[in-house]
Amino acid sequence: MKKQAFNFYAILLFTFFTQPGQAFTNDLPDKVVDTIRILTIGNSFANNACKYLKQITETVEGCNIIIGKANIGGCYLEKHADLIRQSELDLTLKPYSGKSLKDWLLTDDWDIVTIQQVSHLSFKSETYQPYADEIRDYINKYAPQAKIYIHETWAYAPDCPRLEGFGITSDQMYDGLKKNYQVLSERYSSPILQSGDAFNRSLKKKEGIDLWSSNDRSHANENGCYLAACVWFKGLFEKSPKKIRYRPEEISKKTARFLRRVASK
Repeated sequence: MKKQAFNFYAILLFTFFTQPGQAFTNDLPDKVVDTIRILTIGNSFANNACKYLKQITETVEGCNIIIGKANIGGCYLEKHADLIRQSELDLTLKPYSGKSLKDWLLTDDWDIVTIQQVSHLSFKSETYQPYADEIRDYINKYAPQAKIYIHETWAYAPDCPRLEGFGITSDQMYDGLKKNYQVLSERYSSPILQSGDAFNRSLKKKEGIDLWSSNDRSHANENGCYLAACVWFKGLFEKSPKKIRYRPEEISKKTARFLRRVASK
């Protein structure tokens, strides 16, 4: 009996010192962290969508995210494509927070790279190509392992003064951008992060919850940023936003709960 006990403890000690992280795995639940590395190629709307994304992800067990941002305020697909060409000719050109897009693509082993059109051109189909294809090809060249996702931006608030200048309504802007992003998604076989759909659903269901900045009525306010982040969480991790426990202090519990429900649809 003493010899059997000795053998048991000898085996246990051997396992502990040779594989310390696995010595007691039968007694503890596996906690595998699902880390997604995502790079956004966009502008301020991508910044809006990612404002709370890391915080909400950290509240869901088993989820983790690393976010890189190749964003320039007001940047549209044609400009991103132009910057790619210029950066290849001039290696000192670093327009993305001190990096070129090539630098960003090589910075990490990205799982996902998002692309989008600038909001004021999002409803104009003629502004997407050939620039989106050029960006897609560049991503495939320097980050071939990455999956391209389409960031469907949102329409402006119905009372946004810029809509009058466009000669359209908020609903017409939404209809146009939705169609254009769908075309891009089908062209690349890419999933869509449907921020625009969620903004539209929220507006139709409960107009009392404002999603847009009071400064320009186009960018997202805290509610809109939270809603977009919940949509991205769902699209990236394929988990229900109802699991999210993070809520910014500026947003009431009731409003946050409603926005998570909208994002879950």
